[in-house]
Amino acid sequence: MSNWNWNKFTQKTQTRQPIGFLIEAVKILGLSNGNALDLGCGAGIDARYLAENGFNVEAIDFNKESVEQTKKFCKGLSVSVNQKNVADYNIIPNAYQLIIAWNTLSFLTKDESRKILLNIQEGLIKDGIFVFSLFGQEDDWVKNHPEMSFWTIEELKNLLFNVNFIKLCEEKRIKPGATGQVKFWHLIRGIIQKKTV
Repeated sequence: MSNWNWNKFTQKTQTRQPIGFLIEAVKILGLSNGNALDLGCGAGIDARYLAENGFNVEAIDFNKESVEQTKKFCKGLSVSVNQKNVADYNIIPNAYQLIIAWNTLSFLTKDESRKILLNIQEGLIKDGIFVFSLFGQEDDWVKNHPEMSFWTIEELKNLLFNVNFIKLCEEKRIKPGATGQVKFWHLIRGIIQKKTV
């Protein structure tokens, strides 16, 4: 979104807690080490949480301020931070125990988002977990943002064929976002685990 103030978003989210779905996913994995990928790391809260729980983390964001903030926040931890567009990031196959993309992929086109979701599926090792939040098709932004992608649960299930949906939630309500803008949100959030066979 060209008119979205990413610097303001980074500033406003510096003090939030790690995503609850991510905390749950780390407990499910029960690991003391592993490789994790944070696509759209923002202020670095989730990257830091993963590193503090034994993961080697790759944190990606296209926004310079987000990258700088994440580097500061994760200093001394096992976090590699890169400024790169998520759409262009090369996800290594069978490399990650955990990948998170929280409200990131919906800011890409549907084709870009679809391609990355398939790459994420391939990037997970067996039993690896993907934590995600996508925008649904009833979201207010559907009307004015054709450059974004909006999903249905059915589309997601049809696309990701080699996973089990451990947790899948849909939220529809009017509320303020991270920067204070009030709108109708339609969110599809979940935890997916790659099948072992």
